[in-house]
Amino acid sequence: MKCNYRWGGCKRRLFVILFFAASFAVLFLTPAVSQIYDVILIEKPRSLTIYDAFQQSTTSSQLSNFLPFVPMKVLKARDILGDGFTRCMRVEIDGKTYFLLIGEEGRLTGWNKAGETKTFKDKECLADTITVLASQKIAFRNYSNGRQSYLSAGDRCVRFFRHDGSIYVKLIGKDQKFGWIKTSSGDEGKLWKIVRTAASQPELSAALRERITGRIQQVNRTLMQIYSVLNKETSRGMAVPQWQQYPQSEILGFVFIPGKAVEVYPQSVEILKSALQTYLLGTNYNVIISGNRMEIKQR
Repeated sequence: MKCNYRWGGCKRRLFVILFFAASFAVLFLTPAVSQIYDVILIEKPRSLTIYDAFQQSTTSSQLSNFLPFVPMKVLKARDILGDGFTRCMRVEIDGKTYFLLIGEEGRLTGWNKAGETKTFKDKECLADTITVLASQKIAFRNYSNGRQSYLSAGDRCVRFFRHDGSIYVKLIGKDQKFGWIKTSSGDEGKLWKIVRTAASQPELSAALRERITGRIQQVNRTLMQIYSVLNKETSRGMAVPQWQQYPQSEILGFVFIPGKAVEVYPQSVEILKSALQTYLLGTNYNVIISGNRMEIKQR
């Protein structure tokens, strides 16, 4: 492998070996994720301290996903950030992973300003969309105020989970609302029908996002550890190459910075691409590299 950094042959070879070893080591470490989750609903979720999938403070655009009573899948109720000591809860909203920080008292940071909070245990998440075929037949009970109305033909609802004979949904429209509906399988095709299933949604599943972002985070941590050692030995103060999220990506993407890093370590980038592609076997997604960008795209 060509290397433009003049560390000396032994050090350069050691870096390459360690980087490759770390890349292969995490290939099969992420376990399968169950389809049964605890789900939490919070009245004012933006009052919490929220980090994104890369454990960075959320942007205003990301916070727009945290609508009142948006259903949050609990991927891990008690987790630790990459710093090794900050406690958090790992959740998923619309296929995206977030971390809710936990304070010293063991509660979510900002809980006292978050309003009503309710947890639904062990729920099977549906993640599909239905359209209403007949007006005034399916009742919708708004979760925030308890008011009941009837859906009209053409209305669409994203279904999240079942509870006590009802289904928690998001009524799609200009004014999105969360609430409960009741439907029976016998009415499918008469009063309602499924128009989008979980498998056909453009968003990656929570499980795949978890595996992919986890792999990227592991590579970043390994690079930081190796460069820390090399900088101490050489006193060069070299910048650490890192993969960062690429917000312009339609589905999920990353950019390798500084830009020249992809030219210095092309084989490492290819190894990472191949590893991520194994996570996508059996799906309609591919890993595409363009310059120093790596994106997950539909075929």
